[in-house]
Amino acid sequence: MQRGPGGEEKTVDREPGSDEKTMEMVPGAEEKPRQSNDDKPNLTTIYNLIGTHYSIQEANAIVNNLKICDPAVGSGHFLVSALNEILAIKSELGILCDRQGRRLRDYHLEVVNDELIITDEEGQLFEYKPGSPESQRVQEALFHEKQTIIENCLFGVDINPNSVKICRLRLWIELLKSAYYLTPNPISKDLTPNPLSKMERGPGGEELETLPNIDINIKCGNSLVSRFALDADLGQALKKSKWTIDSYRMAVATYRNAENKEQKREMERLIASIKGDFRSEITTNDPKLKRLNKLKGELFTLTNQTALFEQTQKEKAEWNKKVKKLTDDINKLETEIEEIKSNKIYENAFEWRFEFPEVLNENGDFMGFDVVIGNPPYIRQEEFSAIKPYLQSQFSSTFAGTADLYVYFVELSMKLLRSEGDFTFIIPNKWMRAGYGKNLRNFVKKHRIEQILDFGDLPVFEEATTYPCIIRLRKAPPKEQFSAVSIQTLDFPTGMPAYISENKLTILTGELQSEGWSLTDSKVQKLLAKIRCQGIPLGEYVKGKIFRGVLTGLNEAFVIDQPTRDRLIEENPKSVEIIKPFLAGRDIKRYQQPA
Repeated sequence: MQRGPGGEEKTVDREPGSDEKTMEMVPGAEEKPRQSNDDKPNLTTIYNLIGTHYSIQEANAIVNNLKICDPAVGSGHFLVSALNEILAIKSELGILCDRQGRRLRDYHLEVVNDELIITDEEGQLFEYKPGSPESQRVQEALFHEKQTIIENCLFGVDINPNSVKICRLRLWIELLKSAYYLTPNPISKDLTPNPLSKMERGPGGEELETLPNIDINIKCGNSLVSRFALDADLGQALKKSKWTIDSYRMAVATYRNAENKEQKREMERLIASIKGDFRSEITTNDPKLKRLNKLKGELFTLTNQTALFEQTQKEKAEWNKKVKKLTDDINKLETEIEEIKSNKIYENAFEWRFEFPEVLNENGDFMGFDVVIGNPPYIRQEEFSAIKPYLQSQFSSTFAGTADLYVYFVELSMKLLRSEGDFTFIIPNKWMRAGYGKNLRNFVKKHRIEQILDFGDLPVFEEATTYPCIIRLRKAPPKEQFSAVSIQTLDFPTGMPAYISENKLTILTGELQSEGWSLTDSKVQKLLAKIRCQGIPLGEYVKGKIFRGVLTGLNEAFVIDQPTRDRLIEENPKSVEIIKPFLAGRDIKRYQQPA
């Protein structure tokens, strides 16, 4: 699945470029035998370790401890896909269990066309039948597995409150698909009917199991803007606060298990109060505020000290100079602090530092997510000029004055990852060649590139030509080479993974030039390197006089379609003299005459 600049979605095959799904051991399993990072265990390896090195419960705990985040979550399709993939992985590992810990070994779960398909040992689709104990067992297992994954593994943020609501709704719907009725049979005899579930009953009067408060991990805010850095010290702040990280986690847990709506609202107020305490305490430790207090102290001492002798003219001039400098510095800092407090860019700020306590350790340190996935918004730089100074200060590794907004989501996401965490984005491929992408290219090369899939100008998104690519990185030192595919079609008769396997190229990381990347195989890269050494680059040959083509400044006003051209000429025949044919970059193909 992919999501375009307007939130449109398109389904593609799962796990691009992966012939066999892999899964990494997460923190908390250090005492178990681990594979090296260069030999990440695949599902078969892990499957063979279950029963010897891992119990079924331990394997489930490892999977349930995964933390997956989409920082521009939109409608939530990525997270829904992740939910289904995790369930399929558990099924493939043979660790999918019912509420009593018995495996669902007679059932198989897989993702087909982005939908979770459940079949029995005879290949028949599973259908929930409330009167059947076996059907009840499976349905309850699916419901509570989904609930566990949604609450523990999936995290999302979006600046659009409507998108957040849609994402929450989609996750609720996924859970609702596996809702079950509470019955007096032995499988669910330990369940106490909940008054909140009386809105719907089964054919025999059974109550529908209550849907939990699952919206806690989907939040509204501007992912790119935060008052506090990920490494901001919460420890010092909490020493002066009545709250601890544990009390914050407890508040979140209470929210999830709220027994009525008022308790839910009460917990929301409590969580907001705790976060408010964090904010006020951290602000007192802000470097600007500390420096301001220091300068004020120096000015007070300087202006209130009593001299034994009258100052000479030179000493008085020096004194006045110091007072003026201190006063100017104080005024400047006070202005900056006031701007920060009142600045509109912080109105929707999202505080990654403590908004998701699930990714903090016991000391309150930000540990990061295991996986960051997404399709960030494609917004041209002219549309967010007001926050460019902030972006430059916070994303200095990738900042460029003409860069699109998605560039900063890449740097943010790598910061949000834990060490050895995995990153996958679908973004425009222009960063690989455009001038504004130079810093991003250098930034990406400092990490391990796993794979790049370039779709060129294929109409992946029907409503816009976005030149998409899928890039996969790991927060780890770079390797000498990675795989890439220049995809020429959206028709994959034998599946996308097979197409990728047949067409992948080996790219030498060290041969990628900062001035622009060309995804050609290692042989061509070496040939180009030889040509560069012996020839004169075009830019040098024309003395740097390489310019962009026609710039309209506003395509919507100056670039028209055929019906508009015909109408204008019909209204005024002289229009034919000034309306000229126009070719965009996407109209120019190698060895082809423009249409």
